[in-house]
Parts: sequence; C-alpha cells; structure tokens
Amino acid sequence: MTSRSEPLLWIQCLAIGAIPLELLLIKLLLAGADPGPVPSLERVLTWGVGVVVPAIGLWRRPADWGSLLLIRLPTMSRSRERQLLSMRQGGMLSIASLSTAMVLLLLAMWWLDHSAVLISEFSPLGNQSRLGALLLTVPLLALMVWQSQQLGQAFWWLLFPAHLEPDAEERFDAVRLQKERSSFGLQLLNLQQLEWPVPATTQPQPPAPEPSPTTTEHQTAKSNSARTSPIDPEQQTEENESTALNTEIGELDESSSGGAKSHGEKAETSGSKESEPKSTPEPTPGSL
Repeated sequence: MTSRSEPLLWIQCLAIGAIPLELLLIKLLLAGADPGPVPSLERVLTWGVGVVVPAIGLWRRPADWGSLLLIRLPTMSRSRERQLLSMRQGGMLSIASLSTAMVLLLLAMWWLDHSAVLISEFSPLGNQSRLGALLLTVPLLALMVWQSQQLGQAFWWLLFPAHLEPDAEERFDAVRLQKERSSFGLQLLNLQQLEWPVPATTQPQPPAPEPSPTTTEHQTAKSNSARTSPIDPEQQTEENESTALNTEIGELDESSSGGAKSHGEKAETSGSKESEPKSTPEPTPGSL
C-alpha cells in the first residue's frame, strides 16, 4: 500500500482553489475601514498574530493529516497504515511549508491592504472600525497557515508516494496522536482507502538462441564470396561457342534425317513397280 491510496490527501489538494478565495475575502474586509495613522505597523501586528503564532504552534505539533478542522478521521479506529502516515509528519517538510507560508502571507497582507481601497464600495463591513476589520482577518490568516502545511505534505506524499509497511513494534495510538499532533473536529469522517487497478503483468518471452560464431562466419564468408566473385570472360566466351555448336549440330541432324526419309520412300516406290510381273491368260479346258 502507498500514500496515494488515502482519499483525504486528495481532498486536501482542494486548498489550491480555496486559498485565493480566502485572500479575496480578506481584501474585502480590509476595504471596509480607512487605514490608521501607521498602516505598516497594523499590517505587521496582524500578520504576527494571524500567521506567526499559529505557525509556531504547528511547528511544535504538526497539523493532523486526518483532520479537516470541522471533521476528522476517528482516532481510535485508524489502521496501522494511517498510523504510519501520522508518524511521518513533521521534520523538514513541515518547517519548509510553514516558512514559505509565513513569507508569502506577509507579502499578500501588504499588497491586499494597500489595494483594498479600490473595492471599498463592495466591502460587507461598510465604514466600520479599522480594529474590527483587522481582527476578522486574523482567523482567515490562521486558516491559510493550517491549509499550507497540510497542502505541502499532501503534495509531497502524492508526488513521492510513501510505501506503508506496518511494523508490529511501532504504533501511533490515539493517546500519542492527541499529544503530538494538532487534531480538531468531530470524528465523523469515514473514508475507505482507494483501490487503484493493478496493470496485468506480461509473461517474459524466452530469448532467441544466438547463432554460433562458426555458423555465422561461414554464412558471412559464403555470402561475401557469392557477391564478390566475378565471371571470367573466357568462360563466358566458351559457353557462347558451345551454345552455337549445339544449335548447328541440331540443324544438321534434322536435315540428314529428312533426306534419308525421302530417299527411302523413292526406293520403295520403284521396287514395288519392278516386282509386279505381267500375268498371262491361262487356256480354258475346252479349247484344246
């Protein structure tokens, strides 16, 4: 089994579309109040409360991969493979995703507050206090920090799937999960593991027998000799002369046989004519 079989990791990738919408909502909230005398200090304080404080908490206790804040996988009935995923959390991957989120959210907070005046007429607050607008942006910033950490580890596990082989000695039960992970929500989420189709394995064909070096050399030499051997001009002349002589001999045989046949016919005709004697009439008995 691999980490790609967990459907919750694919669901967490939906944060790619949710984070831009949350940034737009922050911009609408900041547009409802005029900036104070020191807007830069206000932005830094809001960023520190809404981004830095949650990032420190998630660095110590990473966000549980099986939690979606409102609902989560039951902690008591998780399989051994899902416990192994909880054990793989934290480390450099968690620190890198949190650091990236902190820097990007600071830049986003600065740009959003600076350009919020352009959409002031669309703000749902409608000329409310500046403090109220900043306090409403704090939970949205904390939510994006949570999503950034889960999105980073989900991308890593899906692009480079981890092979989950349960070990009888290592366990990550519910008590350890509550102490070492940040897991929130009702335990109502029950998702079955995905079953990917396994491609059919093809039978390897036996390799064709290689010809022996002796046979190969003999065939090569034979083909080369047949291609490179020229025809001797004298031999070709002798073959032409023998063909001409055979033709003349055949013509002479035909002519001699025809002459002998005609001579025999003439002799037979003359002999038949000479062998026939003249017959004399015999006397009748009453004539004497």
